[in-house]
Amino acid sequence: MAVHLLRFPVQVVFGEGSLEEIRSFIRSFGKHALVVTGDGPTASMPAVDTLRGILAREGISVSLFSEVKSDPDVETVERGVARAREEGCDFVIGFGGGSPMDAAKVIAARLNNEGEIVSWEGVGRIPGRAKPLVCIPTTSGTGSEVTWVAVISGGKRGQKMSIVSQYLYPVLAVVDPCLTYTMPPEITAATGMDALTHALESHVSRRAWEPTRALSLKAAGLASAYLERACQDGSDTEARRGMSLASLLAGMAFTASGLGLAHALSHALGARFGIPHGVANAVLLPHVMRFNLPAAPEAYRELAAAMGMEISGLSSLRAAEKAVEAVEGLLAVLPLPRNLGDLGVPASSVESLAAEAFLNTRMRSSNPRETVPEDLVGILREALG
Repeated sequence: MAVHLLRFPVQVVFGEGSLEEIRSFIRSFGKHALVVTGDGPTASMPAVDTLRGILAREGISVSLFSEVKSDPDVETVERGVARAREEGCDFVIGFGGGSPMDAAKVIAARLNNEGEIVSWEGVGRIPGRAKPLVCIPTTSGTGSEVTWVAVISGGKRGQKMSIVSQYLYPVLAVVDPCLTYTMPPEITAATGMDALTHALESHVSRRAWEPTRALSLKAAGLASAYLERACQDGSDTEARRGMSLASLLAGMAFTASGLGLAHALSHALGARFGIPHGVANAVLLPHVMRFNLPAAPEAYRELAAAMGMEISGLSSLRAAEKAVEAVEGLLAVLPLPRNLGDLGVPASSVESLAAEAFLNTRMRSSNPRETVPEDLVGILREALG
């Protein structure tokens, strides 16, 4: 019998207005916070001033580090570390999407640990505990607020590297759906498809088991029910709440079960061509699913049912194919590119992209179907359109 591990040390506060509840948890973290945000609109969100006010009322001063771009690199993280040390910060708050939260994770770890960040690539290579970390998502996609993973550019091959460690878990995650209301439709769609990809890949993972499957099925159902609505009307409170919960649950699921080929390929595409992570996942997902169907028909059948597809009376494989149809139907109504060709990916890059993705052994080993480089080449060619 397989041996499984389920670790979840994060306190989660969820719900509309939950940002205000942070004061009940942070008093023991210290007197000076480094708030890490993106370098775009996130830093000027009114919620940043609201957060400052909440912290000020608790006697906590704030240093704002708003230099994080999409796919943060080692140099940006080190600048954040220098800023925190210079100003005597006691703890770190990641505020924004996946990039600011991932950068905040590694900053918090680096503040308590010496050595080069690139040496932490892989699993369990951070030597010791991080500074206290709080994550506050303003998108519904990455689930980084509850994971032990941070993705930083600048690894051994100059590409994206995954740092996986128990010391990257936040102490506290504050998931307030109100913070997602201002996301434009394109970002809502891309981040939402990231959450759905997390749910689907974690459910069919070789490391999936009963608790993670329960989380991933619920997340898949929520995302398929609410993503289109959230894109059509950003003020749809039910849809925004559903997507925030989908992202949270999918993050909890894949932290324990792992991901698969869609993520391995999207990391390579993001590093090479700067394609946003959620957009790459959206384009790749149905092609990866079709490749995996023969290896996990029952798991895909369960996903089809969770996403509202009628599967009664169908064979196992035909019912599984309904999961792919559900994803394709959703993509057809979202404001996203349809294929890699639309994203400017040249056919000449397919072999090198496949070779880069194949080196991601952690995600490849979680994928339900055994894979060789030629399989990845085939998936990419299908996704070119």
